[in-house]
Amino acid sequence: MSQASGVLYAGHQTMVLAHRAMVRDLDRVGRAAERLAVSPDPGQAVALREYVDKLFQLIEHHHEGEDEYLWPRLRQVGADEEALTLMITEHAELSKVLHSWHDVSRHLGTAPGAEAELATLTAAVREQLARHAGDEERELAGRFAPVLDRQTWKGFATHMRKTAPGWTLKFMPAWLSSVAGPGERGGVPAPPVAALFRGWLEKRQRAAFGEDY
Repeated sequence: MSQASGVLYAGHQTMVLAHRAMVRDLDRVGRAAERLAVSPDPGQAVALREYVDKLFQLIEHHHEGEDEYLWPRLRQVGADEEALTLMITEHAELSKVLHSWHDVSRHLGTAPGAEAELATLTAAVREQLARHAGDEERELAGRFAPVLDRQTWKGFATHMRKTAPGWTLKFMPAWLSSVAGPGERGGVPAPPVAALFRGWLEKRQRAAFGEDY
């Protein structure tokens, strides 16, 4: 399989799935926060707070990995500088809203109005992250494509695995698998782990988002 044949390298496919899972979960967080603002549920508020913390860590780690490994590596091999600047700038802008969003989430269930504020902030984060993900995927398939190869993607995957929080080892495979279509399974790391922890992940998502998520 090769990039040229139209089939994405595994690392590239993983990134597409990660973007999709992030945006989907932000939609779910927003809806859950809106419902909690109208109908408080202390148990769900705690579960949502814990899930938002994990989602925040996943997004931050994803961007840190690109800033620390992928963009410098692409710069070394002559990637388009304008595209690199765009990615780095968008990360910096996203980091500000992500931290504000995360800070508000810590008050779910304990501070009046936190749920409504989180719903509003989540909409802004979702819009900005979706726009960045679209820009990033366009650049990966466009201006970055001439200098991206299998070795770069493998190196990025190794860096991400080594620097990830320990809890992600069972969370990530199931999380990515939950958004992967039939032709995208190559982007799901450790398929047996994904299958093993699918129910574990769904239980936590139901607790955070409600049964109808």
